[in-house]
Parts: sequence; C-alpha cells; structure tokens
Amino acid sequence: MPRYLKRTLQGIGIAIGVLLILTVLAFALLDSDVFRHPLERYAAARSGRPVTLAGRLEAHLWSWTPGIVINGLTVGNPPWESGPPMLKTRQLLLQVHLLPLLRGRVIIERLELREPQVYLHRDTQGHANWTFESQKPSQAPASKPTRVPIIRNLEIENGHMMVRDEILHLNINASVAAAEKRGANDPHAFHFAGEGSVNRQPLRVEANGGPLVAVDPSRPYPFVLQIAAGDVHLDADGVVRKPFDLGRVGLMFRASGNDLADFYYLTQLALPNTPPFRLQASIERDGNRIHVEQLAGRIGDSDLHGQLLVDLTRKRPRLSGELASSQLRLKDLAASLGGKAAAPASPTPSLAKAEKPAATRAHHAPAPTATVAPEKRLFPEARLQVNRVRAMDADVRFSAHAIDAGSINMKEVALHVKLKEGVLALEPFEFVMPQGRLYGTLSIDARHQVPDTHLDMRLSDVQLQQFRGKGQPASDAPLEGDVQARIVMDGRGDSVHDFVADASGKVTFVLPHGEVSSAFAELTGIDIANGLGLLLKGHEQKVPVRCGVAQFAVQDGVMRAQNLVVDTQNVLITGNGDIKLGPEELDMSIKGRPKKPRIGRLHTPIEIHGHLLKPAVGVSAGKTLKQGAVAAALGALITPLAAVLAFVDPGLAKNADCASLLASAQSGPAAPRL
Repeated sequence: MPRYLKRTLQGIGIAIGVLLILTVLAFALLDSDVFRHPLERYAAARSGRPVTLAGRLEAHLWSWTPGIVINGLTVGNPPWESGPPMLKTRQLLLQVHLLPLLRGRVIIERLELREPQVYLHRDTQGHANWTFESQKPSQAPASKPTRVPIIRNLEIENGHMMVRDEILHLNINASVAAAEKRGANDPHAFHFAGEGSVNRQPLRVEANGGPLVAVDPSRPYPFVLQIAAGDVHLDADGVVRKPFDLGRVGLMFRASGNDLADFYYLTQLALPNTPPFRLQASIERDGNRIHVEQLAGRIGDSDLHGQLLVDLTRKRPRLSGELASSQLRLKDLAASLGGKAAAPASPTPSLAKAEKPAATRAHHAPAPTATVAPEKRLFPEARLQVNRVRAMDADVRFSAHAIDAGSINMKEVALHVKLKEGVLALEPFEFVMPQGRLYGTLSIDARHQVPDTHLDMRLSDVQLQQFRGKGQPASDAPLEGDVQARIVMDGRGDSVHDFVADASGKVTFVLPHGEVSSAFAELTGIDIANGLGLLLKGHEQKVPVRCGVAQFAVQDGVMRAQNLVVDTQNVLITGNGDIKLGPEELDMSIKGRPKKPRIGRLHTPIEIHGHLLKPAVGVSAGKTLKQGAVAAALGALITPLAAVLAFVDPGLAKNADCASLLASAQSGPAAPRL
C-alpha cells in the first residue's frame, strides 16, 4: 500500500475514533434528554411519518451492553392513513451487545415493551402503513422474509395489536405477552391470541412459544399455531430453523374445512372450490420459496397426495407442483370445474360463500333466466373470482387412475392447470373411459371485468352404451355405437351458465356406425296401429345405423340444428329445432322417412321439448307430411356434410359407413331442405 494512502486511512480512522469518543463523552456528561428532539426529527425524516418522544430519554452507555430507555414513544402513520398511530408504547428499553455491534452484527441483549399498542392497516389499493418504501404497491417487488435481530431476552407487558387488511377482508384484535420464564402452569413464555373476522366470518388465532432467554441462534426455536377461520381449522407444530430468521420456518400442519378455496384469505393463493376436506403436509419456507411436501388427505370421498412449491420471488405468487388421487370420486372434482360440490357436513358458512359475487356481465344483454331451481340446472352458476385469478400464477398437474364416476365408467383423469397474468387454462384436460376419451383445451381470460372463454373439446371413439342408467344392462341402451364429436365455443361470463348463455361456435356429433332401437327407428315413421305404444314399452330389437350426424350452429347461446340425420336400415331419420342454453330449454322435431313404401304409415314428427335434464317426448299427429323420395331428402341433407365430418375428424369421410352415405347423397337428386 502506498505510504500516502496508508497515512490518509490512519488519519480517517483517528478522526472517527475521536468523534466516537466525543459522542460517548457527550452522552455521559450531558443530560441525554437534550437529544430527544433531534432524535425525533431524525427518525421522522428517515421513516416518512411523525415520531414523538413524550417522556424522558435515558441512555446507559458505560457497559458492554449499552442501552437506552425511551418513555412515551409514538410512531405515526403515512399521510394517507387517518387511523390510530402505528406504534405507541409507554416505555421501551433496548440493550445491545457492543462488540458484535462494532462488527456489524446486531444482537439485542434485552428488549422490554410496556403497554405497546400496534396498528397495522392495508387498504384496497395495497398501501400498507407498515411499509416504508417509496414505490407504489403495483411497482414494489416481492417482499423478502422478515429477519428479526437476535433477541436474548424479550418481555412484553400488556401488549395489544390491531390489524385491518381490506384486501383479505381481515380484522383482528390481539393480545401479546412475553416473559423471560415459563409460568408454573404454562409451558410457554410467548403468547399471541387474537379474535376478529376474515371475510365477515369469525376468526381466532393463537400462537405460543418458549422463552427467548435460552434461544441459541444455531438451534431451531419451536412454536405451536392454531387458527380457526369460519369453518376452516388449522393447527401446526412449527420451528424457526435459524432464530430469528423468519425466512427459515418449518411447519407440520393439519387443516380441515368445507371448501379449500377458503384458504385464499389466509394464504392469498387462488385454490379451487372443493367439497369438505381434511389435509396434512410438511411445509418448509426457504426465503421466498415455500415447499409443501408430503401433502396427503381427503377431499370429499377422494384421496389426494403430492407436492407443491410456492414461489414468492415474483410480482405475483406462483404455485407449481403435481397432485394425484389413487381413488377419485368424479363428483368431488365437479366443484373445482364449476359444478355443485357435495353438501358440507356442518351448516357453518364458508368464507368463499360469504364474499360478494363479482360483476357478471358488462355491456351485454343479461342471460335468459332459467326456468328451474339452480340446484336442478345442468350448467352451474358458481362464479369465478377474477380478482383471485389475477393475483397469482400457477402450473399444476393433476392425475387420477381409479375413478368412481357413478353409472359412467372412467379409467383415468388428467388435468394440466396453467394460470399466468390473469389467463386460466386447462391445457390439456382428458377423461379416459374404457371405450373412448373426452379431451381438449379450455382458456379463460380473466384480465377484463367479464372473462372471455374459449373451449375446444373432442370425443373420440366413445361408446354410447356406457351412458345407460344405473342397473340397466348394455343391451337396453337405446342407441349403440362409437361417437366422434367436437365442440368449439367462445363466450363471455364468470360462470359456466353465463358462458354457454353467451356462446357462439359449432357442436358436431358423428356416429360412423352403430345400432338404434327398432322402436325408435320405426316410431319416426309412425305405425297407426301400435306406433304410440312404442313410446311406452320400447323394443329389444336393434336396427343397424349406417351413419349418423348431428351438427349445431351456436349463436348467442342458442344451438340451432343445421344437419341432423341418422341413416338406418329401414328409415332415414332427420330433425331440426334449437336448444336454448341459457334457460336450458329444447324444442326439437325428429322425422322419419321409410326407405320402402308401407301401408298404414304416417310421417309425423316426434316432438322433444322442455328442460334439458327432463325433456318431454311426444307425437305431433297434426303435422303429417307428404311422402317424398328418400333419395331427394338424402341429397339435400348429406351433401354439405363432407365439411362437417372433416371438422370432427378428416378420416370420418373415409369411414366405410359414412363414405357410403355420402356416395348415396351425391348420386341422389337435389331437393329442398326438410
């Protein structure tokens, strides 16, 4: 080192040392209370809020653990806050270790607070009175875990804390107490107990820990935690891995409740709606990453296990991981997809239900009102909480390999849930049956007040006889065969019901080959003698289906039949009409044309109307039609269907049965549509 630089550094060191000695002498010789007002001004300038020292200031410097006593300390709020002071305490005593402090390490030998009152408030815009950053909430980076200086002895006398969080709808009043030693009948020396509400439901929080006098920074500090929020109950045994670094915390928790979505108000994670649950897991927080391991338990009658990672290093929390179910009951998954969950075991209202629903439709005509009670509707009205969807990101995979789907057989379920910047997607989703599968993609753009949804769903080789009623043998299925289908729809709304009531797109079903009940086939060309009886008693015989196609154009929530034809051995069945998805009503007409002239037949439509879940079937005898050429009808109906088949699967036009039907159509004369 050059001599001049060495002398310069020595001079600076001597000057700092002299200044430090003079400062110590000033505190020792002068009344320390003369520094009270300068200290107020300095603290106010650094914090950006008023600071008042109403009582005397006492300094004790001639010690290896110098200390200060502040009487009547009040720390106010930022200018936007008009509530009580953020901190007010009758007396504060602080002692630190001198030698570690000279090395830049803060170890508090003793901290005493007499009658402290703490007020914490966050408004709907995200402004918090406990933050001192100058950034706006939307610009602030993800907060780092709190790292508290090491405290050897902590004593809190008659402490009180009040918390108001308008984002989480949280209000809590808590008492805080800490002593140097455990009581005779109490194994804990630290107590935090609070009551209040979260989303207008009762809230109780209790945390207990041991005395800090024996805390070793190299050994974990244990504590226990209990939370009851509405119908959600959580208890945990935890440790601070490295006191007093709150970024290194471990928990073994057990939780139960009526709906997993209620955890939003405790975790700020947008979890799905579920039936009643009981879960446990091991949680490790490592800085801004929270690892959820050994997650196991039950949701409804289904088991759930897996692992998750919560990443808090981003602007929005990001949830990722893999979940699986060894035995899934499909009804338990319905609530997560917008359906109706199983009724909770107790009448306790859930947190999610207490929240007011989001706005539903903007600058659009309201959806038609359904004509039946909500619990009897096909399309659920559960609202998507768009504010939650915008608040986090996610990438989670779910799978199940043993599924209880009631009367419908199911072999496998797989979902890949992606959530990024307010866009929620299932890419892909898949339901595998013993014969066939249902799969596709779903995207919900929740960045606007009313979400925009795009659905592209396919059915591949799905055997219809799987959908028979409970206890009904496969031979009694009215229609058999492998169905191919595709549904493409776009719509707006924050529920499944509102989406379909607004939707536009295409819905197409194709039956390349199969069998239909002869009762149904014959009835479409009604036999005057016994046709009406077939409506009541059915028929066991089957009639081959050469090809069947049903294509609907969807516009503003109305499905209108464009091409509907089932070509059987004896009868060509055609149909028209529409289905109103908002009120869930259908008005369809099906007609049959015998391929050979028959005496005693009337071509009278079968009318299907009423609600989707409970349609009424009847015969309109007043709508008889003149008998016409089957070839003419076939040509009019089938010619456009080459494009329809390609919409579902380009290979269908080459299918033996549908190809022959198309060939017949092309050879027949053109005729007006029926």
